[in-house]
Amino acid sequence: MEMGQSSGSKPSGDGVVWAKLIPMDSSYSEIELKLNETVICSEVTSLEKQAWCKITRGVDLVSATIQNTSNGCFSEWLRRSQEKNSSVKCPECRAVVQFVGKNPFLHNIEENILEADPSLKRPSEDIKLIDSYASIKSPLVLNSGKRSKRKRAHSPSDEASRWELPCRQCGTEFGGFQCNQSTVHLQCHACGGMMPLRTNINIPQQCIGCDRAFCAAYWHAQGVNGNDLHPICSPETFKPITERTITRIPLLAHERNRHEQEITEICITKMGRSLQDVVSDWILKLDNREIDRTRMPLNHAEMITARTRCCSECYDKIVSFLLYWFRVTMPKHCLPAEGSQREDCWYGYACRTQHHNEEHARKRNHVCRPTRGSQM
Repeated sequence: MEMGQSSGSKPSGDGVVWAKLIPMDSSYSEIELKLNETVICSEVTSLEKQAWCKITRGVDLVSATIQNTSNGCFSEWLRRSQEKNSSVKCPECRAVVQFVGKNPFLHNIEENILEADPSLKRPSEDIKLIDSYASIKSPLVLNSGKRSKRKRAHSPSDEASRWELPCRQCGTEFGGFQCNQSTVHLQCHACGGMMPLRTNINIPQQCIGCDRAFCAAYWHAQGVNGNDLHPICSPETFKPITERTITRIPLLAHERNRHEQEITEICITKMGRSLQDVVSDWILKLDNREIDRTRMPLNHAEMITARTRCCSECYDKIVSFLLYWFRVTMPKHCLPAEGSQREDCWYGYACRTQHHNEEHARKRNHVCRPTRGSQM
């Protein structure tokens, strides 16, 4: 938490302190809220502050609302700004925006509130509508028009040499495209390199399962190779599901219960098949929509097909999800003796005891649906 600054608007009636913000860093002082509206700022310099949220006192005088620019709102602002200006400015303070990403502080607050009171969650139809306006799926790096600090010869014919060049297409044309000063860039999650955000091409730049950016497919399509200045991640980090291979059960499988993983491995071996064979069969079932995707732990689960590109981490989640269905649909007599004689845990896959009680994890079957608890 950074230093706070009052907005100077809408003072409370009696001027008393109605809330207090306690910074985690003891080097900062506490922030007493005496106004009905208070803007919280981050210190940029000793003379410059950057507002990042507004706290408004509720009419009941005991609650408060934290206002922050939403993804949908900023996405629309970004689109309009790029149409009219060479740089994107903050809708609040009008400073040039250089980076856009999630606010983890508010995201954690949101998760905690919804976990405590699920009734506050918006209807799924409203969430889909909001998501349709939100174009920012992963952190964006915006070209701020900042002059390069590197010493290099100036050429009047090479305007790009006067600006920072985040990616290979800044200053050089590849595949019929060249970045300009207003081009928005994505930072690859795997290698840290940059690539231009292009929504009008059929080359995926972000993993559909986690919305993180990966540059391998894009630069391969452009016929560009990486170098020390502009790295490019390996094609293995981001490839179609059907082109991936697997030889071991992911650690994520069966909620990280190693006893259940061992039983699944024994089942596959007794069938005379490989893990890859089983996964391929269930990917086909997934593609044919024979599986309920409700519990698939990925974003945009309904959009995923066998041809979808995904990152390695999301592929492990898909395999773990499919292995659950492989086990839960298997007749009990096909399980090994150590698996078929166990009773189902009341809480099934959602059981928390299996993570810290080794005996319980071994004695009860957890690859099953819960019959008690909030996950029913």
